Amino acid sequence: MSAVAILSCQPNSHPFRERHISLHEPVKIGRSVARARPANNNGIFDCKVLSRNHAMLWYENGTFYLQDTKSSNGTFINNQRLCKGGEESSPREAYSGDHIQFGVDVMENNRRGEKITHGCIIATITLFHPDGREAKNIYTDGHFANTVTPGFTIQSQELYQLAQYLQEALHREKMLEQKFSTLQQLLNNTQESSEDGWQALIDEDRLLSRLEVLENQLHTYSKNHSEDALRQEVVTLQEEKLQYETTAKESLRRVLQEKLEAVRKLSDLERSLHNTEEECSHLKDMCEKSQEELQQLAEKYQDQLKEVSNIQGQLQDAENSHMEEREKFDKEKTDLMEKIEDLMKEESILSAKMEALQSDNDVAREEIASLKEKLESMKEPNNHEKDLDEKTDDDETEDKNTDEKKLFNSDTSDETSKIIPTSLKDLDPEESENKLKELHYEIEKYKAKMEDSESRLKESGDKVEQLQKDLEIAQLDTRQYVAKISSLEEKLKLSDLHMNQMMENTMSDLKMQLKESHKQADGSNTLIKTLQDRVVNLETELVNIKTTTDKADMTVVASSFDQTLSNHLDDSDLTDSGLEDDDNLKELLREARQLQKRAEGELTKCKDELDDTRARVQKSADEAILLKSKLTEVQKHADEKSDMVVDLQDQLKKAETTTKEVKQQILDLRENLEQEKSKHKETRKELEEAKRTLSETQQSAKQNHNESEQLKNKVRHLQERLELDRKERARESHHARLTHSDSHQGSHTSPNVKHRADFAALKDECASLRKRIQAIEAEMKMSRKENLQLSSEYNKLQESYKQLEALKQKLETKEAVWRSNMTDSQKETDLAKQELCEAQEEIASLKSQCETYSVKNGELKSEIANMADEYKQLSDRSKVLSFCSSIPLLMLLFAVLVALYPTLAQITGTTP
Repeated sequence: MSAVAILSCQPNSHPFRERHISLHEPVKIGRSVARARPANNNGIFDCKVLSRNHAMLWYENGTFYLQDTKSSNGTFINNQRLCKGGEESSPREAYSGDHIQFGVDVMENNRRGEKITHGCIIATITLFHPDGREAKNIYTDGHFANTVTPGFTIQSQELYQLAQYLQEALHREKMLEQKFSTLQQLLNNTQESSEDGWQALIDEDRLLSRLEVLENQLHTYSKNHSEDALRQEVVTLQEEKLQYETTAKESLRRVLQEKLEAVRKLSDLERSLHNTEEECSHLKDMCEKSQEELQQLAEKYQDQLKEVSNIQGQLQDAENSHMEEREKFDKEKTDLMEKIEDLMKEESILSAKMEALQSDNDVAREEIASLKEKLESMKEPNNHEKDLDEKTDDDETEDKNTDEKKLFNSDTSDETSKIIPTSLKDLDPEESENKLKELHYEIEKYKAKMEDSESRLKESGDKVEQLQKDLEIAQLDTRQYVAKISSLEEKLKLSDLHMNQMMENTMSDLKMQLKESHKQADGSNTLIKTLQDRVVNLETELVNIKTTTDKADMTVVASSFDQTLSNHLDDSDLTDSGLEDDDNLKELLREARQLQKRAEGELTKCKDELDDTRARVQKSADEAILLKSKLTEVQKHADEKSDMVVDLQDQLKKAETTTKEVKQQILDLRENLEQEKSKHKETRKELEEAKRTLSETQQSAKQNHNESEQLKNKVRHLQERLELDRKERARESHHARLTHSDSHQGSHTSPNVKHRADFAALKDECASLRKRIQAIEAEMKMSRKENLQLSSEYNKLQESYKQLEALKQKLETKEAVWRSNMTDSQKETDLAKQELCEAQEEIASLKSQCETYSVKNGELKSEIANMADEYKQLSDRSKVLSFCSSIPLLMLLFAVLVALYPTLAQITGTTP
């Protein structure tokens, strides 16, 4: 297995398929050429922005590296460029989840003059080690840690995206403000240029009319017409004057209409500006709110980091305490081992001493036994010699005894010196016995010490084992705590994900189901209470029945005991009385026995019935106990269901809050989309208006250019005509001087003066026309510059339009993600519905069980009532039987008294 890198496309990137690249060797990232074509398992992209050898990606010693290989447009990791253009960068470590950008967006002019943007490669990289583990994420380890808040979670990637969106929004806001300012300037310039153009057109019309008038005058002056012709020309001139007046009125009307349209457009533009200003203020407020939210999130994040640091500190303290305890345990263990070794050594020494002492003791006992035998053997011959030699002298005997004693002492001393140790050589036998006793006592002491040491060793071993077990338990607890912490973290993440993905459509259904479950729970609680009351009543009735049965048994036993006593008394009295009335007594006994047999049969029947009733009562008690246990189980189940209902309510509340937040986010996104659409429409309108103004200014410029060329041509023609007129007039004046008289000469002087004045006026008008033409040409240059500016602004607006479209696509992708999340939440709600249905089924089954149990309780009550009635009947029967059984006893007593009466009379002396 080799390391794997996965490159997934971002929305603002040049489109490409997801790449799964195995890094068993360094992988080249670059532009596609003839030999290297793009595929799903390589780093070749069909993008013009990239270089052929753009970058290198490889895996080495457990880390991933990315290097820029002298690319022209650069390589970026998390918006940070690796090196300058044309330089080779140093290897940079890459983490899973990084945003990698190859190249930058490039603008290019088309053959048609249109600008085309070539996008760059922007991707998020996910890295996996050869063993399948995902590489560490910079967002989980660094500043953007992926923490979990209770109730609501915000991932680091979302925070990063929000920050980027805010930066983009601020940048767009600035760009829009700049564009609006430039558009305002353009509007002012276009208004001024339009006013100047209209004034120029009016002046040109005036000049043209003046030129035509002058041409007509020249034409009239050049010809010597008659009065009829002059009248006709005057009429034509008047008609032309009328025509000019009508055209002037129409042109003024058109000018007024155009002015009104321009005013209307200005009012519309002012409205749009006001709307855009309001939108800008709204965007500013939104930005401020988002910044505040980001600050709050950052504060929450810092608080969570503090909590995490506190928990880590607690963990470190616990680990340190655990290590200290372990060190203490190790020290104690070493001390105990040393003590055990010392005790073992002492034990070995003591055992050696014990063995030596026991061997010495055995040897001493053997020597003492041998000495006793020798003494006894020596005493016997001495006694015989004393008996034989009583008459001998005392001196001889004493000498012999002393000699024998010396010999004996010498022999014994030699033998004891050979056998008894040096410590016992100088001692007597009594002292040796005392010494042996002391040795025995010391041996017993050592044995007791050995046993104590062994018991201590066992205790220390047990303590060591307990400590080892405690250590193992502590390690298991720590592992369990770590596993629990990890599982809790995973559960929190999963719960946050699930809670964020809940749907609002299932809320009404869940609420209805919760109401039904509440109703069912209330019904089950009422049933449980009624069943409990019934069980209590049954228990009281059972207790009463037991007491009554015990009383009946006592009465029956007492009656039977009385019967036996009476029988014994009868027997004794009969034997004592003897002879009189035997026949009567026998008959009475037979009758009493028959009655007794009957009573015993009835008693057995009653006992059997009582046993049956007791068995039934026990069965009912067992059934009541079972019912109690089932009731407790039902109560527990109902409590669990109520807890489940409460948990579901909490989950519903959390889901409602999350769905509300999701709704608000969706509404905000929709509002942003609508705002972007409205802005897009307004920008389109502004573009169209700018296009119109451009076309109008271009048309006006073309008209001005054409009119200026026409004016130039007319001026040239007029200059040529004037020169021709000058030449003709000079010739005519010269010819008139030669041919005509003085009278004619005086008459022609006045028109020549008029012609000169008109000529001077024409010259002035020509000069003014030239100046006006120069001004028009300057205005044409200005209009061309403005056209260029407008075209550049148009291109900028197109770029902003593309950016807005990209934003729209992003928002659409977000909507798709939200919809997918909503589908997941729908699945979860379906699961919750299934669980609720199962709970309802269980509640229904419990209800059915409760009903069956209530029916059984009713049957048991009826049976108990029947048993009580039967018991009453049996008690009445037993009373009657006891009374009937007492009648023969009374008769027997009476007979006994009658039989004993004569004896009593003799004793008392009352016989007649």
